[in-house]
Amino acid sequence: MKELLRIGTIESVSLPDDQISGIPAKVDTGADKSSIWASNVRLHGGKLKFNFFAPGSVFYHEKPVVSTVFRTTTVRNSFGHKEFRYKIKLTVKIGNHALTRWFTLADRSHNTYPVLLGKNFLKNKFIVDVSQKNLIGGLSETNKVLIFTKYPEEVGDFLEKAKLHNEVPLTYECADYDELVYHIDGAATQVINTQTQEDLANYSFTYFKNTHDREFAAAAAEYLNYKSRPFANHEFSDYMSGSKLSEYMRLNCYGLAVPQTFCAKTALLKSRYAELMTKLGLPFVLKEIRSDKGKNNYLVQKQQDFDDILKAAPADYDYLAQQYIENDGFYRIYVMGKEVDLAIWRSPSAHKNRLKTHLNKPAGSANATNVPLNDVAGEAQDLALGAANCLNRQIAGVDLLQDKVTGKWYILEVNNDPQIRSGSFVNDKAAMVAKYFERELNQ
Repeated sequence: MKELLRIGTIESVSLPDDQISGIPAKVDTGADKSSIWASNVRLHGGKLKFNFFAPGSVFYHEKPVVSTVFRTTTVRNSFGHKEFRYKIKLTVKIGNHALTRWFTLADRSHNTYPVLLGKNFLKNKFIVDVSQKNLIGGLSETNKVLIFTKYPEEVGDFLEKAKLHNEVPLTYECADYDELVYHIDGAATQVINTQTQEDLANYSFTYFKNTHDREFAAAAAEYLNYKSRPFANHEFSDYMSGSKLSEYMRLNCYGLAVPQTFCAKTALLKSRYAELMTKLGLPFVLKEIRSDKGKNNYLVQKQQDFDDILKAAPADYDYLAQQYIENDGFYRIYVMGKEVDLAIWRSPSAHKNRLKTHLNKPAGSANATNVPLNDVAGEAQDLALGAANCLNRQIAGVDLLQDKVTGKWYILEVNNDPQIRSGSFVNDKAAMVAKYFERELNQ
């Protein structure tokens, strides 16, 4: 009799043909079919085109897949209704074993695990040990549960009682948001629990029990979504961004370029100047996460600047440190609905305060120019539209700058209440608003 390979209920898989690895997969002996998260699925000229995963996932594959070998199938959704789906033949590697099986293309954005391995994948090859995870897949799994709470001692005592009822041994840890460091840097993004130096993505499960700091919770939840790690409650990942921290985290997780950023509560951030200087270089930008219009936004050129700013900060201020991008000015691009309607360029402007020389926002908007949209780089317009769409803002003012060395565009801010009734070019803004409302009414 052929010996079956023993696997757990969660395993790490890879797609060798597409060079995507480390994907957490749920092993489900109750499911007949296997499925994989796919987006932008369409049939064109007899060919099936789609993208593996979707923006907002670390596994998102931007290059579309084109297949001429596919089938159609119907599945029942959670309401019992039948839905039409495509399925493809896909080679999936688990441990050292690569198998080619049929996979249904599905929207698994609301599922914790982007891949489901059903009976058609498991049959005659694997036996599932329901008490184990990651037996051969190689995914780092700590069997630790992290709970965010303001009362770690009381909650810790309760969790000791909960452990007595666990059939699978678990370790519980409690933390508060003032122990987190957020490092936003493309695919290298991490959120670190400084109590244990553990990345939040390495925990088996995270529970946001306490809601006293929704912005820090929302940014952490967005990160866990990005890494396909389970957590509760999902309302945090659907939370409307109210600060630059959660805004930058979401933009970054959706593959939109923001400057490299570090954020932590002031008590923790002020002890990390040496690290910030090494990672971000000098000068770097230090700004309060909820401020706007240049308030509490500084260009740090030495440690004394950094220390003085944080020392003078009120107790309820939270700061982030951000890479300074050398530039020749910045755009405010107005997005109305799904169109770019106005672009205002701000050229470099002198400032008496050396801590504010990076802002380019003099009184009276003397450095503002209304730039014809045909003269605005398509890449910049696309980035502004993508940023507004990512944050679900139909009316937005997106601030962009271009690195004068590399030519790369970065998002500085996505304003949900952009300056329209005042400032420069008010008549142009009025015409822009009128056109937008007419478009909406005529749809």
